[in-house]
Amino acid sequence: MAGELDAPGQSKRGRRAPRLRAWHLIPLLVFPAILIARSGPLADRHAEVLWLTDTRTRPLEARLSVATADVYRPFALPREERPSIAVPLRELARLEEDGDRAGIAASYLLHGDPQQALAHLSQAPASVNRDNDQAVAIFLLKRHDEALAQLDTLLETAPRHPQALWNRALVLRAMGLHLLAASVFDEVARLGEKGWSTEARENAAALRASVAQRASSWKRTQSAFTRLAQDAHLPIPLEEARQHPGIARGLYYDAVRTAPSAARLTELLPLAQTLDRIHGDTALEAHTRTIATRDFNRRAPLAAEYARLVRERQPASEEFLTRLRGSGEYDLLLGARLLTPNAKGPQGELERVAQAWNDPWIALLVQDELARQEDLAGESWQAGQRLKAALTACREKNLRPRCAELLRKMSHRATSANRLSEAEETARASWREAQSMGEWELESAALRALAQAARFQFRIASARAYLAEYLARAPDTCEVKNYTYRNLAALELMRLRPHEARRALLQAQTCQPTVGLIGAWILADLMRLDRKPEDEAQIRAELDRVRATRETPGRQLLARLVEARLELLKNRATGNKLLNGVIRDAEPLMALDSDVRDASAVAYQTLAVTAGEVDAFTEVPGVVARQLGVKPPTQCALVAAMETERTVVVALGPRGQVLGHYDATRKEPLGEDLTGLVPEKVLAALRACPQVDVLAAPPLDSRSGLLPPEMAWSYRVASTAASPQKKMPSPLHLMIANVETPAGLGLARLSSWDTTPAPIGASLELSGAQATPSRVLEAMGRATDIEFHAHGVVDRSLSEAPVIALAPEYDGRYALTSEALKQIRLEGAPVVLLGACSAARLPPLLHQTSSLPQAFVGAGARAVFAATVDIPDSAGRFFQGVRERIHGGAAPAVALRAERLRWLREVKSAPWVTRVLLYE
Repeated sequence: MAGELDAPGQSKRGRRAPRLRAWHLIPLLVFPAILIARSGPLADRHAEVLWLTDTRTRPLEARLSVATADVYRPFALPREERPSIAVPLRELARLEEDGDRAGIAASYLLHGDPQQALAHLSQAPASVNRDNDQAVAIFLLKRHDEALAQLDTLLETAPRHPQALWNRALVLRAMGLHLLAASVFDEVARLGEKGWSTEARENAAALRASVAQRASSWKRTQSAFTRLAQDAHLPIPLEEARQHPGIARGLYYDAVRTAPSAARLTELLPLAQTLDRIHGDTALEAHTRTIATRDFNRRAPLAAEYARLVRERQPASEEFLTRLRGSGEYDLLLGARLLTPNAKGPQGELERVAQAWNDPWIALLVQDELARQEDLAGESWQAGQRLKAALTACREKNLRPRCAELLRKMSHRATSANRLSEAEETARASWREAQSMGEWELESAALRALAQAARFQFRIASARAYLAEYLARAPDTCEVKNYTYRNLAALELMRLRPHEARRALLQAQTCQPTVGLIGAWILADLMRLDRKPEDEAQIRAELDRVRATRETPGRQLLARLVEARLELLKNRATGNKLLNGVIRDAEPLMALDSDVRDASAVAYQTLAVTAGEVDAFTEVPGVVARQLGVKPPTQCALVAAMETERTVVVALGPRGQVLGHYDATRKEPLGEDLTGLVPEKVLAALRACPQVDVLAAPPLDSRSGLLPPEMAWSYRVASTAASPQKKMPSPLHLMIANVETPAGLGLARLSSWDTTPAPIGASLELSGAQATPSRVLEAMGRATDIEFHAHGVVDRSLSEAPVIALAPEYDGRYALTSEALKQIRLEGAPVVLLGACSAARLPPLLHQTSSLPQAFVGAGARAVFAATVDIPDSAGRFFQGVRERIHGGAAPAVALRAERLRWLREVKSAPWVTRVLLYE
């Protein structure tokens, strides 16, 4: 064959092939060159630029889910601020062409721009890897609670996700939860990843060593001073006093009280002088010298008996207290009174003892005890004022351990009062103080306070983390274990996970059977959700314990509420009678005790949902109307209430026909958007209504989506204002904008929206330093339209509702509060627009709500518009359209519906209009 011959008559077989010339190689090299460009040095260079992988240490301690950005190298904290490295835009463009949003975001994170990373991740496909990298961006923005919640949710789906576990440990460490962080680093170490596992083990060991050193140092001091009060022959622990002067001073008083002789008190003087120098006074030395002058023939037997009470942790008998009063040994009397919380003595006895003593530490202890007694007597306002005054005095005297304890107790009071931001702030301040002093026990107490503040804000991930750290500090202590697990049970029930709640409650009982009032509350719900034969007996035993102890009026009512809910499971008539008794007895105490308000609110909720449970839908409107303080509706109304997993909705149609729906199948907590909560069959009864009044019991009354956008509807709330005057004031449009808020708040000025002027009447604008609360309140009294462009902030020390931040008065007051609005009358029955961001948003867990829109209506506003989300600057045109329709004669609900539908048809990216709520 010709193809087999090199030349005529010659075969190729057995000959060497001719050498290829250079130009023959070109086609063969093109494809390998492409491969090399994609996977060789050039690709490596792209990776180095994108992921900063060309250094021996990594620039980001957190771990990303993009494999090429998660190459292990040790992390080293920079000795000084690194100069920012420009983001490689050319390389990012290549990733953009490939649609690699996760890769782009990872590069932004490594280059220090988490905001840009979040923007790209929001467009990436949903996945656990995407969620991990979002959590990293949120963490870098120091939104630790949010990052932890996202990582916890991810790890429920993928519990061994390496990057998420690592990042969870970092977040916990940043939150100061070092033992919990160490345990999560242990989980990473067990995955066996090269480099990462070693660093995880090192991090865990370092965290544990630091905590162990602090704990052992404090416990050594506590032990030394506890033994000092029990054995008069022990050496004086001067060095321990210097290391931990807080616990040392607290226990020093017992060393003086139990001293058997004046000689022993002389031996204690160097210790008193050391502690005095640290705390900046001479009170301990003076007190020790004074007690040394007492007649020890009379004092020594009393001191020995007091020592026995301290050793056995027993309260003092009434007989012993009487002998102490007659002895003149005032320090022993005070110590015995503090050991005996339920003891009763002559009026003002504790204060007289404190005044005679002239020791600021003792004065603060007495004020603390008096506040506790006032709480038990139902005088919670007086107790709160007393603690605030005590904290001021404490700071003046610089007695930091006492200040930390007072802050913790104020946090507990704020949590009980649903002032949750205040509760968290004071708990965190207590924690910081305790940590800075190495006061281990005070740290643990502050962790409990932080957990409670987070729990009542529905921040479950953070609450669980604080509780887990609290338990890790004393895992073998029965009281700690019981407290932790019964609170974890409450968190699981909040997540509507009854089986997990049951398991946690059983763990709480492994070493201590009682689970307190919170346990009884949980068990009452579990009898409905996950019933066990022994539940009823345990609930009744817990309630008996509550009744047998001195409790505040609010806790007494909560116990009665639990009993009523228990009876409801057996006999509805009996249960309803008990619930109505709780509501009746709560009424005169509502202004004084938030536990009372919670008991009343939940009693109403239970009445409403249990009526729905037995199809008694005609009862529901009256119950909810009574709770809201409004007239029961007769037609074109929706009534809604919820409790735990149960919801009832009732429609009253145009002819008053009643159609209800009860649901107890919900497996997840309700979100901020209530779309779908009302089924179509109930909506159908309302579609013929020109507009619908919504009576929603808390916490449904501050959320959007209850009715669809094509319906005209508004929340109906109570008003204590008198009927509008027949002769209305002249039209006045009041604008509050460009407010000069206090510099410490860090708030930017908000200008008014670009809208046309008010259609009729005069206009008045308050801005800058003129927009103070007093001037705004005065101007609002005669306005017919009011428009706020100011920040809404949450400051629970000022109000239970969000407040509007205005310019400060001469005394520093800057907030327009719902409480202040209740004191005025809006003569012009104005339409109020709250352009403040998220002015209608409230914490999700409160059983009773107090919002700015409700306060405006209560003061006489005709209608109030507020949003549950942040709204854009373009909102001005939307609200101007609503206002013009109202001035044209449309009802506010009808005007809102018409403008809302127009924007949904004509304007892109305007779903926020469905989150604008109307209160009338």
